[in-house]
Amino acid sequence: MNLSRIEYYFSDFLSLMENEEGQREIKLINLKLNRKEEDEEVEYLALNDGHTLKVPSNVWFIGTANRDESTFVISDKVYDRAHTMNFTKRAPKVRSFSDPISKQYYDYEIINELFVTAKQNGSFDAENSELIKSIEILLAPFNISFGNRILKQIEDFVNIYKECFPNEDVESEAIEKILLSKVVAKLEVKTIDDKEKLEMEFERLNLSLCAEFIKRLDDE
Repeated sequence: MNLSRIEYYFSDFLSLMENEEGQREIKLINLKLNRKEEDEEVEYLALNDGHTLKVPSNVWFIGTANRDESTFVISDKVYDRAHTMNFTKRAPKVRSFSDPISKQYYDYEIINELFVTAKQNGSFDAENSELIKSIEILLAPFNISFGNRILKQIEDFVNIYKECFPNEDVESEAIEKILLSKVVAKLEVKTIDDKEKLEMEFERLNLSLCAEFIKRLDDE
């Protein structure tokens, strides 16, 4: 995705993601589009007012990005609206030694209802989390802060993650995963004078994945 600048060619959709679900619409053209059937003009059912397309909540945009001299750095605006997964090692070839697993299909509405319930009933409060506050202080010198959107995303993710593992203490694990995706990854484009010290600070907070990320920056 980052062979060109994502924030340029994907700007319309990035702006769209600032809106709440159900209010995400994109105007495709200024003219009203119709089609002809038996000499009669018929509106396209998928378009509002003949030119506006509603983007439903079950549409996800998924892509890959590389980190090398041929690609562009991903901006904060993109990180704020995306969930990222870092693949730092080549995975071994998958070999199947068991019987094929039967396919299972889940309705989007059912999955979304489970997510909504987890968010509503979750006990994690991002705004009052001591770990979140510590990270915010740690990253303040790099002009990396937590906006309301990021705090809400962190809170929602952690509460859903905890609901997936009801019998385990995974709160810190969930916080680290979402912090690495949304916040710590922004350090990639920052000037860090003492990377070893920053790595140690993450270790002190028991955030080993974040510490490993800083170490990889040092290696690069």
